[in-house]
Amino acid sequence: MEHVEGLSFRREGSVATVTLDRPEKLNALTFKMIQGVTDFVEESGWDPDIRAIVITGAGRAFSSGDDIVGGMGERPTAPRTPPHNERGPHHRMVKTFMSTPKPVIAAINGRCHGAGWVMALSCDFRVARADALIGDIRAGKAIFANQGVGLLLPRLIGQSRAMDMLMTGRVIDAVEAERFGIVVRLWQPETWDSDLATFVNEIASGPTRNYAAWKLSVNRSVLLELDGYTDYERLLNAGLTESEDRREGVQAFREKREPRFTGR
Repeated sequence: MEHVEGLSFRREGSVATVTLDRPEKLNALTFKMIQGVTDFVEESGWDPDIRAIVITGAGRAFSSGDDIVGGMGERPTAPRTPPHNERGPHHRMVKTFMSTPKPVIAAINGRCHGAGWVMALSCDFRVARADALIGDIRAGKAIFANQGVGLLLPRLIGQSRAMDMLMTGRVIDAVEAERFGIVVRLWQPETWDSDLATFVNEIASGPTRNYAAWKLSVNRSVLLELDGYTDYERLLNAGLTESEDRREGVQAFREKREPRFTGR
């Protein structure tokens, strides 16, 4: 992989790791970072020598989500895709993670919110450090652009819990996330590195082609629905992006104050 600002890449044996590496910004995502992670997963997925892919964050966060304060930079366009079929880099990320023929592991080491939460939900495994904090949080900014989370989350935890988390924007700790079924392994901070390495190496030592078949069979319904869902989501979002509440939510976040929503 070529250098991508905000990302670092590492390969150890049959394990490929990408680290979201903007710790001073809680690994807030730019479009280049989303594209870079997606390309890395896609390339690693087709590399016969790679048998497991890990995504994690530097510092005290996995990712705080899209960088709506500093800006995300120029939005890339998918190659060879007509403009009317362009569904955006987040859509490509979700689709790539769920279809690449290798296990993808989100190692959640701290705060995991917004688009970072979407990234984790798109992975095959979510493992977490016991002090991690997880939740969408975008409701508090009146941001609807859910980037597929409304399709992914109810499949994991059911509609009622998903509605609660998405509409209230509440954050849960890693223990509750494991109880809900979002996280599949939970380790203490003092053993995090060794426990994670043991788990990843176990996955990387397994029957990789069988994993690919299980993955595609489990994810089939989402992959079949994702394009249409994303188109519908964009229609819903079109009427909200210029709302007064949306502007107030983003402005309040930038000013680090509580928003004053009016329902308009």
